[in-house]
Amino acid sequence: MNGDIEVGSTVRYTNTGTIGKVKRFEERDHETWALVDSTGMWYSTEALELLGAEVEKKEWNKELSLEDLKRLEERKLDSISHAQQILEAELCESGG
Repeated sequence: MNGDIEVGSTVRYTNTGTIGKVKRFEERDHETWALVDSTGMWYSTEALELLGAEVEKKEWNKELSLEDLKRLEERKLDSISHAQQILEAELCESGG
């Protein structure tokens, strides 16, 4: 696990900068995943950065270009696709 992340820790997803608190963990395919409250999504703990308690939410006054929005949407879709692949692999075990 990246740092000393535990339930209740404030973390940042390094790919998008999303910040939230860890609600719970799950171990899948020898990898630890954390559920983050701000998005309701699962993130690999290897892609999370532990933040200190002093982190405050900020209001962003930044306008995003269409290209910025496209990149953000692609990253989100990649994360969803990866999570779906994990779930499908877990649910589609072959029998003998």
